[in-house]
Amino acid sequence: MRTIEVLGVFPHIAPDDLAEFKQRAAELLEISTTEPGTLRYDWFFTDDHTQCAVHEVYADSEAMLVHLEHMGHLVSRLVELGGGIEPTIFGTMSPELAAAVASFHATLYTRFQGK
Repeated sequence: MRTIEVLGVFPHIAPDDLAEFKQRAAELLEISTTEPGTLRYDWFFTDDHTQCAVHEVYADSEAMLVHLEHMGHLVSRLVELGGGIEPTIFGTMSPELAAAVASFHATLYTRFQGK
């Protein structure tokens, strides 16, 4: 199994947008619970709640594609509320997944070594 990990940072959440941002993130979390290939979907805020990071782990490229299909209609508003998104993807993606995430302009890291 080749897991795919994602770290997405929302770099600037305005105080007036925080409540809606949290509500949208909760909707995404709820959807992710129905996806067996989504192994981790954890959200983190800075102490001042002006930035948020989401740490995602997928069983493989196909699982992440399923997730993108389920979430696509909600992500654009979250990106708007979060002042953009700065995604980093770790793992070896299938060509289909690479094409699907190309518009996110993610920083990509393929596995070199590890335990």
